[in-house]
Amino acid sequence: MTKPFFAFLLGILCVKSTLAFDTDSAVYISSAKYTYQFFSNKKTSSVEIKQKKVVSYIANDFQASIPVAEVFNNHVSIDDVTYRIDGKSPPYGFKPTYTYYGGDDIFYSDSKVCYFPLIIPKKGGNATVTFEETVNDPRYFTSIYFSDRYATSQKQVEIKIPRWMKVELKEYNFNGYNITKATSYIAGDDADLITYTINNLPAVKNERNSPGPSYLYPHLLVMCKSASVNGQNLIYFNTLADQYSWYKSLIKNTVTDEAVIAAKAKSLTADAKTDMDKIKAIFYYVQDNIRYIAFEDGLAGFRPEQADVVLAKKYGDCKGMANLTKALLTSLGYDAKLCWLGTDHIAYNYDTPSLNVDNHMICALNYDGKTYFLDATETYLGFNQYARRIQGRQVLIENGDNYLLKTVPVADIGQNIDRQTAFLRITDGIITGEVNYLWKGEDKEEILSGINSVKKEKAEDAMMQYLSGNNNDYTITGMKLSGIDNYDKDLEAKYTVKTRNGISSFGKAYYLDMDHTRELIDATIKTDDRQHEYWFAHKTNISREVELALPAGYKVSSLPAPLHIVNANYEFHVKYTAAPAKVTYSKNLLIKNTRLAKSKFTQWNKDIELLAKTYNESLIIKPSSE
Repeated sequence: MTKPFFAFLLGILCVKSTLAFDTDSAVYISSAKYTYQFFSNKKTSSVEIKQKKVVSYIANDFQASIPVAEVFNNHVSIDDVTYRIDGKSPPYGFKPTYTYYGGDDIFYSDSKVCYFPLIIPKKGGNATVTFEETVNDPRYFTSIYFSDRYATSQKQVEIKIPRWMKVELKEYNFNGYNITKATSYIAGDDADLITYTINNLPAVKNERNSPGPSYLYPHLLVMCKSASVNGQNLIYFNTLADQYSWYKSLIKNTVTDEAVIAAKAKSLTADAKTDMDKIKAIFYYVQDNIRYIAFEDGLAGFRPEQADVVLAKKYGDCKGMANLTKALLTSLGYDAKLCWLGTDHIAYNYDTPSLNVDNHMICALNYDGKTYFLDATETYLGFNQYARRIQGRQVLIENGDNYLLKTVPVADIGQNIDRQTAFLRITDGIITGEVNYLWKGEDKEEILSGINSVKKEKAEDAMMQYLSGNNNDYTITGMKLSGIDNYDKDLEAKYTVKTRNGISSFGKAYYLDMDHTRELIDATIKTDDRQHEYWFAHKTNISREVELALPAGYKVSSLPAPLHIVNANYEFHVKYTAAPAKVTYSKNLLIKNTRLAKSKFTQWNKDIELLAKTYNESLIIKPSSE
């Protein structure tokens, strides 16, 4: 289902629907207990959350070894770590390793990890690990996930909430799991105790092209609203207005040197003739010249870096890039705003005020009565084109003391196009001809991302390998590319081709394969193993129009049957058309809905098999005299 330069990978975890103690797993969890308690810190007039996680593992084999790791940051501290194996404490001098934690796409993060190897010598042996932690700001206590990387026999989650603390717990993805809930009142502490008991909880599982974790795992979204401490009423995120007010406090003074920004904006637009030319010049400058990096660091993970600093450094995260885009535009008098949103990786929207609701920042431009959303992190996507990950998502837009809520438009399938037209002929048993390609939208973005991911001197070779399907017998010459440096134009490739592939002769007859790309031929989904729905990278509109000139004195002997499959999610159309002296092969593959439900897998596989069967049928031409 993949091809070079295409990014059909989300790499998200998903959960099995039935418990299976995987024999390949070194351990399983026999029991776990997580407790969470709110405390008022009277010295600082603040609220802290104490959390304790106790997990007991059983070894499935001798010398079972697993990594134990706990992530923390500037708002979550690890107060104590202990473990016992078969009732015995670790050797004297046990000390976990503490270090910074980050993914491949994170330039800097305040996240740290505490880890150590856990070795259980005996098969059936027991190990118990305990972490005690403190969350120093209720805003950052956002969720409790029940699932673990190992199958769990029983887990208990207790949340003790004093009546002076206002918290809402919202349950997600409980269906299909053995989860019970009990609530009691503790008079002595004037607190409510909420207890969840989970039995036979499956291990999480990595699957490609899956939804994000918040769509899959049973978990609680924790919304801390307010607290009364030392006679003070502390407001967290009681409403979206509260969340916006907190965000707004973080975006003050986002430009240090306005003169630098104004001068840069003026120089970037010196040759622009219209307002739209100026707007595009600013947007494309940030796309092309500011390198995107991910930066996660406490409040800095929510506060944009100053625009002139981003301009000077030539790199920034989504917040810094959005802030620079806004600053450059506003310096020219345009109505540009910062805005927050959650990509489609997140299951929530702004109906549930929480820091878990959003993970991205872009710029909104109000121009000529229309709102344009400018996401400079999508480096090769044109103006007024939107990546799938933000389409249809709510956007929280700054608006002075208030806020605006809007929605990013959902692009129709015409935004993304992958089109090939070819004019071929047969010369001495070899197929030769001219081929034209055109890409728009996210298809164009993927191609340009691939080209720019290799060294400049190797870019043409990489493109030729892509176009040939890495087939050495598909020889490309005279390739010309256009639209590489102009995002307002389509990306085009033109070349001549010579290939022996796709043609074979028996006697004087030729058997021809008119489609050397064969998209989706290997796109069946393993239904016996797949646990969650499949998400395509974006809407797809693949078009192929191949015209073959018949050799003099030849006619069509056998024309493959057409294929037409149409439903709400996708369409496959393949047909051959014979005319005097030529045959035309036409194909159109449409992915209209990027989310393929599990209930549609069987039909999808049947349709892919029909498509593959059509690909494998040959066009046969013979001498007219036969």
